[in-house]
Amino acid sequence: MLVRWKKTDGSVVSPGEFISLFERDGLIVRLDEYVFRRVCQMQQKLIREYGSVFPISVNLSRNSLHYPGMIERYARIVKEAQISAQVVPIELTESSGMQMIQIKELAQKMVSLGFPLHMDDFGAGYSSLGNLNSLPFHVLKLDKSLVDYIGNYRGNQVLRHIISLAHGLGMEVLAEGVETQAQVQFLREVGCDVIQGYYFSKPLPEERFLETVAQWHNLHTECGLHIE
Repeated sequence: MLVRWKKTDGSVVSPGEFISLFERDGLIVRLDEYVFRRVCQMQQKLIREYGSVFPISVNLSRNSLHYPGMIERYARIVKEAQISAQVVPIELTESSGMQMIQIKELAQKMVSLGFPLHMDDFGAGYSSLGNLNSLPFHVLKLDKSLVDYIGNYRGNQVLRHIISLAHGLGMEVLAEGVETQAQVQFLREVGCDVIQGYYFSKPLPEERFLETVAQWHNLHTECGLHIE
């Protein structure tokens, strides 16, 4: 789930320009919760209409992770929406500089409440293999910087081994920022589980996304998780 700041004149401010400000002012906790609530409401709507959804992951900032009672608060939001935590995975950003070993107890608590955990931006900056061993991640999200090396011999080998390692640890692998057919073909050949990026679609406004889901269902296309 991506957040954008749309100004009254219709122009869009990128997250890179305002997220750091929100973090400094402490507003990021409110923004994180707002986005999480919106996603839960969207998933509730889709489940009621179609009985299936695509899991939509939501990133939590360091501020939100350490905010008192955050995990319980998010669990209540899920319960109020009458959905499963399974359809709103939580993303922890591997490149944030966070000492993830320090949040092991929080991560375990999230998992015990049913939230799948995604390690976001793996491969950006100084990735720590120790984090893969210490925390109960379900999905490893490959940063676009790794995907961009596809076609380079060493880049290909790095991706092969990362995907093999993740599978060996019982994790699925999601590649972000995929833009070409060659990248898609290589990722499929090496067993990447999920592929996303501009090759398939640019980020969509909520209304357009819901319209697209409706079209898939009208065409009887199998998609997402089926909720009993």
